Amino acid sequence: MSNYALENKTENLISIINPGLNGKSGIEVALLYRILPCKEIDSSELVKDAYIIQYGEDIPKDEFGEIHADTIFNAFIPFRDFCVAKLIILARKDKCYQPLKNRTYRKDLNELIYLYLDDIFRGYEDLRELFDKYFDLMYSFSNFMPVPRYFNGSEWKRGKGDWKLNKDYPSLFLDNLNDETSSVYNREKNKVWLETNMEKYNIKEMYALNPPYSIGEYYSDEKLLNLKEFVQEAVRIIEERFKEQQSRLCKF
Repeated sequence: MSNYALENKTENLISIINPGLNGKSGIEVALLYRILPCKEIDSSELVKDAYIIQYGEDIPKDEFGEIHADTIFNAFIPFRDFCVAKLIILARKDKCYQPLKNRTYRKDLNELIYLYLDDIFRGYEDLRELFDKYFDLMYSFSNFMPVPRYFNGSEWKRGKGDWKLNKDYPSLFLDNLNDETSSVYNREKNKVWLETNMEKYNIKEMYALNPPYSIGEYYSDEKLLNLKEFVQEAVRIIEERFKEQQSRLCKF
């Protein structure tokens, strides 16, 4: 059975599922995907079909037979850390750059970053190239996996996407699943499920990669090397996630 996402595992699927964004890539298309009304990628029918072809019918489904999904690495987390730090510095001379309101992110932060992307990354062109690559891979099949309902959490349930607990970093979520005092929803059940499926979903390396710095810290250029190394490693892991499996298939 043919499936575009499976045949192009490391290709950015945003413009495939949202043709109106065709011709855009990297940081730009990722921001537009968040800013504009778009169809979800990791839970799209294309990707759901790919899950079933790749892993078989034995994947998590809720009581209604619905498949839920996770975008494993979230490039927006370190990206926004960097952008906000640079916007705060720029705002010292011009308030139009100010990314905060009442000490929290502005609701239109993505729009602000999109507008001033060149100013933010002036002098950091190599980091911008890394993030372009990271965002393209973020929205590829190689960065998706089917998960149990509420694995990511919700408004009232703390999961992988919980900002204070994990900031959507896989390794921190795993730490919390292993912590008996953690407030993660369905902690024991999700811990067992994740441990059981690490090999099946080829995610062991992804869940071993630590954040570039503590999630309680603000970005500063003292952390620039850590940030670059983290993005480079995340890119490598996503690119290589299915390579060994693909080479085995090519032998037959």
